[in-house]
Amino acid sequence: MSYRILLVDDDPDLLDTLVRLLGRSGYTCLTASSGSDGIRAIDAESLNLVVTDLNMPGTDGLAVMRCASARVPPIPVILMTAYPRPKAHREAGTTIHLAKPFANSDFLDAVRQALRRCPRDGARLEREMGHDER
Repeated sequence: MSYRILLVDDDPDLLDTLVRLLGRSGYTCLTASSGSDGIRAIDAESLNLVVTDLNMPGTDGLAVMRCASARVPPIPVILMTAYPRPKAHREAGTTIHLAKPFANSDFLDAVRQALRRCPRDGARLEREMGHDER
């Protein structure tokens, strides 16, 4: 069974890059090109992780994060941004923050870290990786 990751960003090139990167690592990806589409996907899909841009027109990444966090159990979130907003970072709490631009290895590390935060997925990830941090 593959992990299901929702990618939410208004940049289609970045979405394509992340889908290819995650696909090569064995993850199944769904994409949304807006925050409102991301929220609809969270409500409709069974997901292990949400990766969202913070700054998008209309519904922003904080609204996406709130929706994922309100699920039972909560869905871990990685919040990406090229424009840090300190208030947004405080509001996001334990969400993982990733500054754009980022290296592929840093992104994959953040994905593994986020999946470990979810009790159900964290134990499974540790088994699949053989407790290897790389």
